[in-house]
Amino acid sequence: MHVNTESVIRYVDESQQQVIDSRDVAKMIGKSHAHLMRDIHDYISDMEHNPKLDSAQFFIKSSYIDPNKRERPCYLLTKKGCEFVANKLTGRKGTIFTATYVSLFNEYEAEHNGKTVVIDSKLEHEKLAYKREWLIEMRKQNVNKAHELRNQDVKLYLELGKVADDYQRPHMAVDFRNEAIRAMQALPVGARREYSATEIGNMIGVSPIAIGKWANKLGVKRDADMSYRDHDGAWRYFPEALKVFQDNALEIQDDDLGL
Repeated sequence: MHVNTESVIRYVDESQQQVIDSRDVAKMIGKSHAHLMRDIHDYISDMEHNPKLDSAQFFIKSSYIDPNKRERPCYLLTKKGCEFVANKLTGRKGTIFTATYVSLFNEYEAEHNGKTVVIDSKLEHEKLAYKREWLIEMRKQNVNKAHELRNQDVKLYLELGKVADDYQRPHMAVDFRNEAIRAMQALPVGARREYSATEIGNMIGVSPIAIGKWANKLGVKRDADMSYRDHDGAWRYFPEALKVFQDNALEIQDDDLGL
């Protein structure tokens, strides 16, 4: 079996099937290689109970030489194998991995087959479509959370940009970061401005920790009209809360300085 180790996407054996090394997949999804290998063993074991499924169409046994010159097992994942792994992931990890492997396979085909393939820079694939539908529904249910959802979009695109950097895809990275900029500029109609503790701290000259401490003292965190906690556990503050902090700025500053 001949494997071109200079590239993330490789051709394998006579089938000329395109594959990605399980070590690279583990990096993309943030798992240890040992953990991913254990998962793949379980997937193959499950497939063996269905005669219609051929695990070799998903996962191809292979090996590599580690830094200590010892042979170690790994798998080569076909596009079907990558899709299988992606379907086992949830949330942002699944979205990022799907966007990455689809773009890598498409770009590789474009480079090696001389075809013009549209790279999935706008992430118009199935998993992101589900995410978009969820975001739209959330905006309908609670317009005050629209700013938070926009921030999630920005974070997702920035993470995709980092993944593209890791795999030396500068054009993809630029596309993803441009999407992040467009998302940052698109505050939905009716959404309220909101601030992080860092932003408010910068406005009145104190630390974010001081803002969190005084948000409790002033009852800001107990008032849903002034604040809420986002999906990452960070507190976000509305303009009404900002005014409360500004009205108490001198006392907060003195406390932050230990006066």
